[in-house]
Amino acid sequence: MHSLAYLARQPILDRDGKIYAYELLFRDSPESDIAVIASDVLATAQVLENVLNNIGIQRLIGKNKAFVNCSRNMLLDNLFGLLNPKYFVLEVLEDVEVDDAIVKAVQRYKALGFELALDDFIFNEEFITRFKPLFPYVSYVKMDIVDNSLQSMAAAATFFKTMGIKLLAEKVEDEATFKRCEEAGYDYFQGFFFAKPELVTGRKIDATSATILQLLLRIKSRPSLEDLCDTLSAHEDISQNLLRFVNSDAQTRHGRIASVKDAIVWVGMQRIQEWLMLMLYARPELGMTPQSSPLFQNASHRAKFLESLARTIDENDDDFCAKAFMVGLISRMDALVRAPLETILPDAPADDEMQEALLNRSGRLGALLRLADAVELDDRDSIRTSLSELKLNSAQLKLCINETYSFTNEH
Repeated sequence: MHSLAYLARQPILDRDGKIYAYELLFRDSPESDIAVIASDVLATAQVLENVLNNIGIQRLIGKNKAFVNCSRNMLLDNLFGLLNPKYFVLEVLEDVEVDDAIVKAVQRYKALGFELALDDFIFNEEFITRFKPLFPYVSYVKMDIVDNSLQSMAAAATFFKTMGIKLLAEKVEDEATFKRCEEAGYDYFQGFFFAKPELVTGRKIDATSATILQLLLRIKSRPSLEDLCDTLSAHEDISQNLLRFVNSDAQTRHGRIASVKDAIVWVGMQRIQEWLMLMLYARPELGMTPQSSPLFQNASHRAKFLESLARTIDENDDDFCAKAFMVGLISRMDALVRAPLETILPDAPADDEMQEALLNRSGRLGALLRLADAVELDDRDSIRTSLSELKLNSAQLKLCINETYSFTNEH
């Protein structure tokens, strides 16, 4: 049995812009032009095994749901019967022939407690007639905005709402489209609009945010204890916040910690990094409840993913790995701050190499960003190209993604 090289995870957002679920996209090796796995049942079985045994469902989706594509064969072979219906939503693909066997399979999964969705629904008479027998058992209908007109999108919302079925808009690429679908009554949204927000020109990150980014870069370069102590001590407001944070820890058993050096020794550099990320997320210009925002999760995920890739390429080059982490984080700062990267970079800790990567996707760091883009978009051709350029293989990519999921869902 061939192991999967990577697993793409795309967020599904609710009307408040918070993550409601993820669609899990399962693929064989992106290095092969011809799929290694011929059977869709075998492919999905392998991926589910990878998710449950290697990554773990909690690491992958947290407390959210997981939407999984289901072909006719998958539904009839009872592939999902052992899964926890609390987490998995089964998507009936648009090319499934609906007959008595499929209706019975859907009824069985519904009785087991699974929610079901219709994928890539086109709002016309042919689709409505074909899938009508499944409507009583369906909780979601996914409408692709590319394949449906705006009029069809709105009509579908009215049609399915009368049956208590929730509507999900797919391929939402910008905020304007998100708002149109929201106004039409859609409940959930999938796509990359959060990466292309409405930008407010002229805004910048403030001095504290810039300082936090600089400190994160310094920590990622693996400084000595003395160097890190000097760096933190140079920023009185942040060092005082660190002392308050450390002394608020109920596990502190040796009296009040009064020096930055003792604080670093007590909590360790890893927790200092996590604390700085929390500080960054709490900045007022980055909005409210950032931990539930797909932008913050995507930024953290990218940062760790690029660092993991860089460590795989050259585990001894701490500077390269530190820059990779920061490039991943800063690559989403335009969306977080709602300002163009060009106005952010002068205040961010980005040297010429990092700026070239962020603005032009050039150099080794730029190649890492292109690979992150390709994985998020599930662009197999670009994944193959980037892996070749970076001299990485699919097994290394899989390990980096698994490591990233583990990190970003535990911190």
